[in-house]
Amino acid sequence: MLDKELAQATKLAQEANRKVEKLRRRLVDESEKTHARLKRELTAERKRFGAANARLKKARAVLRKKATPSNQEKVDSLVKHVQTLADSVAKTAKAAYEAAEKLLTVKADALLESRKTRAATRAATMVEQATRGTKSKTSKAASTGKSAAKKKAAAKKKTKVKKKAAVKKKSVAKSKAATKKKAAPKKKAAAKKRPVVKKKTAAKKKSASKKKAAPKRKAA
Repeated sequence: MLDKELAQATKLAQEANRKVEKLRRRLVDESEKTHARLKRELTAERKRFGAANARLKKARAVLRKKATPSNQEKVDSLVKHVQTLADSVAKTAKAAYEAAEKLLTVKADALLESRKTRAATRAATMVEQATRGTKSKTSKAASTGKSAAKKKAAAKKKTKVKKKAAVKKKSVAKSKAATKKKAAPKKKAAAKKRPVVKKKTAAKKKSASKKKAAPKRKAA
């Protein structure tokens, strides 16, 4: 859950940074455009001011040669025109200066913010990589732990099976030895008993023959 939330937050932050960068670029472009326009206007007004000032100088020279009311009116009108041009030149110059300062500040802010956003994106990527690395390490450790546990369980089962087989073999061997021991004395007893029977039968035969021979002697 935390990984998903972190990924979503990083995506939202990247999108917001992109939007802010676009707005800053637009602001920089607009400030550059206004500065260039004011510079053009300033150069044009300076040219007009120079031309009007030159005409004023000529009109004053003519007025000095011929002091007529028409020449005086020309000089007065040119003076007013030059004054208005001077005022407009001063205003445009001030506006151009302010635009230049604004452009410099906007560019500086844009550079600083772009560096900050790059650092933030790098930090976010590093955090994502670190989280992915820790997650992979934990998964690997869990898998290794599970495999080790499985191996231990398998080894325990094998040892149990081997022990059971050894116990069974020992019990079978003991039972076989016990049966052999029981069979051996039985065979010995049977071997001992058989000749006694033969001896008894032989003694019986001899006594019977003796009994048969005794009446024969009496007849003689």
